[in-house]
Amino acid sequence: MNPRDARRILEAAGPTMSIPDAATVLGISRAHAYDLARQGQLPVRVLRLGSRMVVPTAELRRLLDGSAA
Repeated sequence: MNPRDARRILEAAGPTMSIPDAATVLGISRAHAYDLARQGQLPVRVLRLGSRMVVPTAELRRLLDGSAA
C-alpha cells in the first residue's frame, strides 16, 4: 500500500468511508477488513446502512493519531 493513497483517501473522505477505503488506510486487505467488520473486530465502529457497511472517518483518524480510547 502506498502511504500517499492512504493520505489521499483520508483527505477526501466525508463523514464516513467505505470498508475498502478503510482497509487501504489501515494497510490491510479489503477481504480482511470485511471479515473483521462482520466479526465486530475492526478497531473502529462499523455502521450498517442497509446492506452497506461504512466506517466513521473521525474515529479512524483518532485511531491513527493514537488518541483512540
